[in-house]
Amino acid sequence: MNEQKSLIDRVSRATGDVGKPVVSATRDQAKKASRAARSQLPATREDIARLTDQLDRVEAALAELADRVEAAKPKRRAASTGSAKPES
Repeated sequence: MNEQKSLIDRVSRATGDVGKPVVSATRDQAKKASRAARSQLPATREDIARLTDQLDRVEAALAELADRVEAAKPKRRAASTGSAKPES
């Protein structure tokens, strides 16, 4: 631990005031990002499970509706080989 402390102190003394504006700007950006992240509620596992279940139900309903639409379409008739006009 002392080695880390002494290394940090040495780096701090070597850099002096050189990095302070950059660190300050980065810190401000980090604070803004942190506030934005806290304003959005994270999804819990229960939320994700609930959304997955809802998505499964929607997909099943969509598949059922697609089957109904296909069943409701009129069947195509086979093309006749003869003429539609009666022979005279």
